[in-house]
Amino acid sequence: MYADPSKIRDNVVKVRLNDAEAQLLDALVAYTGEQKAALIRELLLEQAARVLFGDMNSVGNMIENEAPQMARLAA
Repeated sequence: MYADPSKIRDNVVKVRLNDAEAQLLDALVAYTGEQKAALIRELLLEQAARVLFGDMNSVGNMIENEAPQMARLAA
């Protein structure tokens, strides 16, 4: 049914926020116009890439260079 079943996003993570954190996130969602879950996912992956691989990588670059980065992570 899917061209690449490994790309299906079926892993769930819950995050609980206090009122101030939720308001900050809601303000960012209102400012960007993006869906909340998609925005959180993008921010999370971008921060993870920075921590693991340095500031030279972003989500866009991570997708392009997925194989080399995954090899570095596995090493």
